[in-house]
This record gives sequence, structure tokens and C-alpha cells, in this order.
Amino acid sequence: MAGYLTNPDEPLAESAPVAWALAPRLCAGDPASSESCLWYHRIWQYLRLLEIITSIRTNTAFLLDTLERLAPTHPRVLISGSADYAMLAHLRQAFGARPLDATMLDRCATSVAINQWYAERYGMALTPICGDALTVQGDRPFDLVCTHNFVGRFDGEARQRLVNRWHAVLRPGGVVVTTQRVRPRDRQQYSSYSDGEARALADTVASAASVYAGELGATPEEIREVTYQYALRKRSHVIASPEAIVAPFERAGFAVSLADEGGGPAERETDRPSSTAGLDTYRMRIVAVRR
Repeated sequence: MAGYLTNPDEPLAESAPVAWALAPRLCAGDPASSESCLWYHRIWQYLRLLEIITSIRTNTAFLLDTLERLAPTHPRVLISGSADYAMLAHLRQAFGARPLDATMLDRCATSVAINQWYAERYGMALTPICGDALTVQGDRPFDLVCTHNFVGRFDGEARQRLVNRWHAVLRPGGVVVTTQRVRPRDRQQYSSYSDGEARALADTVASAASVYAGELGATPEEIREVTYQYALRKRSHVIASPEAIVAPFERAGFAVSLADEGGGPAERETDRPSSTAGLDTYRMRIVAVRR
């Protein structure tokens, strides 16, 4: 994927078909219900493989620099929610040969399984947990919690509970490293696609799939339909200001050492959100230390 100086090894061409096959069996909830995440985890890696969205790549430089700095003193890591193995890949590159004791937590067994797939591929030790980030417990404290664009999955009350839980599972001096898209001009409760935007995204993804040089494990028409369902169902809570993120951390007892508006114009130029509603936004970067 062009435009990045350092990219963790993410074999999306191999793993996207794996996730496509696993999701119908493993995704939480009845596939026909609105509670299922099949629509999300089945297509997510194709959106990244076909370069429709940049996702975590927008923050690669920040994550690698921050995680490498923390690696010598923060080896016990909790990945708190992840659609795929992207954060684990960033940890692998940032830690290098240093010890890494990683735990991957997500409500969905597909996400957990694709992280296990990645860990096995690279000979990494990984503790998989299929569970809720709002109630996770630890047998011993973590040094580091990291996640990407996860906080927007929660409304204000649940967001505070999430940050409180991170505080509870971290040791004193433990750190949260995360990012979150901020939509300063959005006055809606949720960020979502209109039907027209969903169809346009589906057409774009199907066109990219039709000219992709490798094997996809699904036809462009199948990918079009699942992309359309993804766009129709995807929504996240709008976070309109940095304060909406910083305040829960401070109330929970964290010292926020970084809360900025991303990497400036150069980073924003490489950021490709999947929705047109994201074009006038930025990806906030947060580092918070447990007191």
C-alpha cells in the first residue's frame, strides 16, 4: 500500500478470504438479526485489501513510534477490541525481538480467530479472549492497553465505563494508546451511510474487486452485496470534540499526555474514510497514563 514509509506485515490477500469463510460460522448473533456482526467482519479485510479505506494505516507512524518507545517497560499488552489483526501486527513490528505478552479481547469469535491465525503464522504467543471490553477482568494487571477507533462504538455512559475498565485492568503507570475519529461539524448522534452512499460504496468496492489481480475467494458481486449490507448497518457514535474523549480518561484517573488532532495535513491527505461523512474529520491520537 503506497504512501507509508513503514508498514507492518499484514498478509491481507491471504487473510481476507479466511475471514470471509470464518464469519458465517463464528460471528456473534443470528446472521439475520440486527445484532449480528457478520456484515462487518466478513467484508472488513476486503475493504482494506482493495484500498477502499486506510483504517489503522492512517496512524501507523504514530503507533509504531509510541509502541516501540513503550516496549521495553510495557510488555504485557491488552488489545481491547479489533476487527482484525492490524493492532497485533503493529505490536509485532514495534516490539521486534523484545518480549511481548499479548492478550486479544473481542466480543466476536471471528475477530479473535483471525488474530490467532496471524499469531500462529508468525510464531507469536497470544492469549485469546472472547468477551466484553466493559466487563473484562485480569488475573494480573496489564502494562498497556491499545486499540484503534474503538471508543466510538460506545455512547457517553458506556464510554466512561470502558475507560474505567481500562483503568481497572492496568497497573499504576500503565498506558492506554488509542486513536479515534473526531467529527467536529457533525451534529448527528450517529455517523452512518444513506442508502445512496451505501450503493455507491458497494459499486466502488465491486469495481476494485473486478480488476484485482489476485484470488479473492469471493466474486465481485458477492463482495458488492456484503459491502452494501455493511454500509447500511454500519454506524458509530459521533464524537465531535477532543474533550469528549479526554474527559472520560481524566474522570477515570488517567493523566492524558497526548490528545491531538492527528498528524497534520500530510496525514489527513493519506486518510481515506469509507464514508463521505468522514472527509471533514480527523483521527485523534491519545496516550493516557494510569495514575
